Amino acid sequence: MKIVVVTGASRGIGLATAKKFLDEGWHVIGTYLDKGFPISHKNLTPIQYDQGSPESIASAVEQIKKLTTNIDSLINNAGVLLDPQDKWTDPAKVRKTLEINVVGVIDLTEHLLAILQKGSHIVNLNSGYGVISDPEFDSESSAGYRISKTALNMYTRHLAFRLQSRGIVVSALAPGWVQTDMGYSISTEIEKPNRTPDQAADDIYNLVTTVTETGYFWEFGEKINW
Repeated sequence: MKIVVVTGASRGIGLATAKKFLDEGWHVIGTYLDKGFPISHKNLTPIQYDQGSPESIASAVEQIKKLTTNIDSLINNAGVLLDPQDKWTDPAKVRKTLEINVVGVIDLTEHLLAILQKGSHIVNLNSGYGVISDPEFDSESSAGYRISKTALNMYTRHLAFRLQSRGIVVSALAPGWVQTDMGYSISTEIEKPNRTPDQAADDIYNLVTTVTETGYFWEFGEKINW
């Protein structure tokens, strides 16, 4: 049975992704922050995990390595949006956002590389907010979040280059504007999220199971510019 690690798997896109992989016969190691899982399944292993805490990351890595010596996919989904409506750049929020959205992802991923085998796939959940060349949402708000997602894209490219010789695929994926707490936090009376978590989960699953090209940024099954 194939094994996938999904961070932030107790709600939103992460929960939909965990359900999708379970439905497809995978074993899911899913992390949650503080409220546990709203579902149970014989092939679901929950792990408490705080991506902003080095101690929590180390504990999660230890638990995962006790469960398995081989991961087939790592979905780095967990993240925060602390400045959804801020029209100024708050250094404290930027610092915390980077710690969770970038440093935490790197910390977990680097410690799990030893049990990722040839043919495995790492997916870093990103956003149109992380695009520099052709921004999807070019506005005044969310400076910290935008900066973190752009930095995560660079890590994706860097990691893809490093792991290419091992046959490990690394991708960034923008799920679109999804109907989650995070998605609604940037909505207005006129504009609201237009995609479901299930649609995003399908995109993630299809990327993991069909794409063998490494080091690209994907949205709706197509490559997009960084």
